[in-house]
Amino acid sequence: MISVQTNISVFSGLKYSPFKAKGQVMNKMNMLNSSVKNEVSLFSSKAKIDTKQNLNDQNAIFHFNQLSNDDKASLLYNGSSISELSFDEANELISDDGFFGVTKTSQRIIDFVIIGAGDDIDRLRAGREGVLRGFAAAEKVWGGSLPDICCQTIDKTIQAIDDRIAELGGNIMEITT
Repeated sequence: MISVQTNISVFSGLKYSPFKAKGQVMNKMNMLNSSVKNEVSLFSSKAKIDTKQNLNDQNAIFHFNQLSNDDKASLLYNGSSISELSFDEANELISDDGFFGVTKTSQRIIDFVIIGAGDDIDRLRAGREGVLRGFAAAEKVWGGSLPDICCQTIDKTIQAIDDRIAELGGNIMEITT
């Protein structure tokens, strides 16, 4: 009986030790595989989002090119391509009182957000966030910081939206950027 017990205890020691070590190695391999799978999944998701955006951009260009000349002219400023404007005409457009100047451009954005949101503070906040995301997207397309006129336009727009939120009793400090 003693020899059987000794054999069982020796056998038990041999039987269970390798499984524990192998299990630990397998756990580390599983964790590594999981980490790699997560990275691949994140990369795949980002690639899908970027691809969708690129396809949308290409579709927009394709559809613009499919428009008739009359339709294209209706989308341009006063029927003229920006590239066809004289230096003085272009400067007039971005002047303080110009159609694309800070005041008029910010007012168009402000009106869009405030009229769209009405007296709903949550919608105003969502509109504010949308303006900031649009600005960030424009910077990405531009390849860096936008010209000062754009920054001034966004600053004026955000200030007006913040003022409207405060006017309705919303707390400006609760707004996250």
